[in-house]
Amino acid sequence: MDSLILQKTTRDDIHPVLAIEKLSFHSPWDARTFMAALSDRRSYNLTAVYQGQVVGYCFTIAMKRMVHLLNLAVHPEFRQQGIAKRLLDAIFLFARSGRKSYVFLEVRKSNDIAKKLYFSQGFSHVCTWQRYYSDTGEDASIMVKRLERT
Repeated sequence: MDSLILQKTTRDDIHPVLAIEKLSFHSPWDARTFMAALSDRRSYNLTAVYQGQVVGYCFTIAMKRMVHLLNLAVHPEFRQQGIAKRLLDAIFLFARSGRKSYVFLEVRKSNDIAKKLYFSQGFSHVCTWQRYYSDTGEDASIMVKRLERT
């Protein structure tokens, strides 16, 4: 994926982002939720583009000492090619540049593929939020990565 470009997400990206979202999640975000995330001044949102096609994205929000990874997905045809790792690396860089100490996220307890990725990138499981996901009542694993100062 040498020609992969990471760029700030814009309103023009929402349609392809929504398509990936619907392919990726049981309870996908809707356009209104994405637009609200885009308009939040604390947000940092990236779109991964390969050969002119949106193939992945991430949405985050910066808090006082941490960055909350709200949403990350890669189109099914482009998974296992390092795109999610590239997006995470960009999030870590953003967080460090803002002098944040942590990145945290919640992930479905059953999402072993995502958890494997997050563990490989230095995240630790810190707790479980029971019945977090309203669509299924599934628990969420809360994961945190402590950022080293550079």
